[in-house]
Amino acid sequence: MKVAVQDANVLIDLELAALFDLWFQLGIETHTTSLIRLELEKGAHDQALSYFTSGQVREHDLSFAELTQVAQLEREVGSQARFNDCSVLFLARKLDVMLLSCDKALRVAAQERQIEVHGTLWIMDQLVEKKVIPPAVAAAKLELLLSLKRYLPMVECQTRFKKWREM
Repeated sequence: MKVAVQDANVLIDLELAALFDLWFQLGIETHTTSLIRLELEKGAHDQALSYFTSGQVREHDLSFAELTQVAQLEREVGSQARFNDCSVLFLARKLDVMLLSCDKALRVAAQERQIEVHGTLWIMDQLVEKKVIPPAVAAAKLELLLSLKRYLPMVECQTRFKKWREM
């Protein structure tokens, strides 16, 4: 089974686009840190949090020693990535699994560390490729995320719109 560590922005995108149940149909085990859960609680992302309660999103409490390593990662990555973001980078490296994030600094840091990294658009690609959702639905969900001012690379979004409309 494939495993992925997700950061807050991807979990929020899944919630806003109502893609959580479809995501779980891909059979990719989902993990994150308790710091990300706290971030979701602060933002009142109740739907995303319900998947923690059900056990579909597996939460990792990091030890003091691990949090010290996260702080070191944060120093290495620089001011572009926050501590919480670095916690998922740490967890992905610890578990030796892919990281799902839309945060540019975090993605670059993951690539530098040879960690497979993808974002929301990759998830949507997977949903279309595995025929979990039709291309037209994926396009509508992407339009919704863009209308909600979610950060997604516009050139890549336009590429998907074109591709999905031709399918």
